[in-house]
Amino acid sequence: MTTTVLLDMGGVVIPTLFERVRLPSFPCGPFQDKASPDVEYEKVENGQIQERDYWAQLAARHPELDIGELWRNCSSVREEMTTLLRRIGGRVRVAAFTNDMAHWFGPDWPSRFPLLRAFDTILEASALGVMKPDPAAFRAAADALGEDPRRCLFVDDLAANLGGAAAIGMHTQLFDVRDAPGSMDRIAAALGLPPVNAGRRLFTTPREPATGKCW
Repeated sequence: MTTTVLLDMGGVVIPTLFERVRLPSFPCGPFQDKASPDVEYEKVENGQIQERDYWAQLAARHPELDIGELWRNCSSVREEMTTLLRRIGGRVRVAAFTNDMAHWFGPDWPSRFPLLRAFDTILEASALGVMKPDPAAFRAAADALGEDPRRCLFVDDLAANLGGAAAIGMHTQLFDVRDAPGSMDRIAAALGLPPVNAGRRLFTTPREPATGKCW
């Protein structure tokens, strides 16, 4: 029985920059066309490089891009996450588990996202001393929660991170950023929550329109 769900921040709780930024020089990430794949981001998805290194390499190639500013200006909680938390309704403990949000937003980053007040716990792998996808990061998270990993569901948009969680016995769920509503429903199903609007048809969602300085 799952008693705790751990949600990645960037990609799960908040949209990826690939969904929000429309600058001409910005890469496509997981929204890649087969004819022109984002080879470097595929390395992130496969666990070959850390996501932070991906953004550093992008900034080096495109000095006109301030990745930190884009994260700060373009980030907000997914509307679907608010709905999911209502569906959970206290049935399980909810924890945010991120690698290094402080790197982009500063040490008080949770205050930027009021919805996090509804979470039971916020964990940052960098503060635990080891980063995802290393299985030791998930072991440290489980220890910090005082929870048996086998009673945890970990959700991330990067398949490589799921492997680290599974290695210590956590249940896992891949979050497809191209279908956020469907991904939320799959989380709910994995938690055994009652279905809602069972008759609706889900379509792949387009990349979200950007606002303000995200263009």
